[in-house]
Amino acid sequence: MSNVHFQPELKANTGPTKPSVIEAYDMYFETVDANTPERLEQVYRLRYQVYCVENTYEDPDRQMAGRETDIYDERSVHTLLVHRRSDAVAGTVRVILPASDRQEPLLPINIVADSEQRELLRQLPHSRTAELSRFAVSTEFRQRCAEPEDRRMLRYITIGLIRGALEICRDHDIRYVCAMMERSLIRLLGRLGFVFEHLGGLIEYHGARQPCVAQVNQIVSTAEGTFWWRHAG
Repeated sequence: MSNVHFQPELKANTGPTKPSVIEAYDMYFETVDANTPERLEQVYRLRYQVYCVENTYEDPDRQMAGRETDIYDERSVHTLLVHRRSDAVAGTVRVILPASDRQEPLLPINIVADSEQRELLRQLPHSRTAELSRFAVSTEFRQRCAEPEDRRMLRYITIGLIRGALEICRDHDIRYVCAMMERSLIRLLGRLGFVFEHLGGLIEYHGARQPCVAQVNQIVSTAEGTFWWRHAG
């Protein structure tokens, strides 16, 4: 996976400076392509834990051997967020790429969105629009972070997963990325500089979810310019 260049422009400073968010993030985590059977197994097992055990988003009886999968996985690119020191998996996310032919299903957001939202989605370039999906964070990893320094690094999990998704989009020439998120997550991402625009109102999908969309290049540029992005807390 090629690196997306999130580093802000460096400025002269004679005094001590805090590391940028990206520098702090890179101290703790790395994003890893889930492109081997072993890595994909980690993806599917974490998703099962989050989507079938901790929450009732998906029916565990329709899954096999403690792995949560669906029809979109074959045309998706998956990434894992791995803790550098322990090699533990902290989270995962996938990007569902555009359908290559008409026989493949539309992006999931088109199926659950209302008619007004589907009309807005149709205005996006089909071959350059992807969907961010199956955002999952390991509860086990969070619970293991008992020390203050470890608790402090948890803030970087969301940053790492979104960064990994944007890297995938850049690698596959995706210009727009859509998603169905809780509004609280959209607000959090906005504070971090990742601004998603609402598409209509809330819908019912794994709870109340807000369909949203972002332009990939714009979201990267906006994130780079935020104070939070430049300086870790």
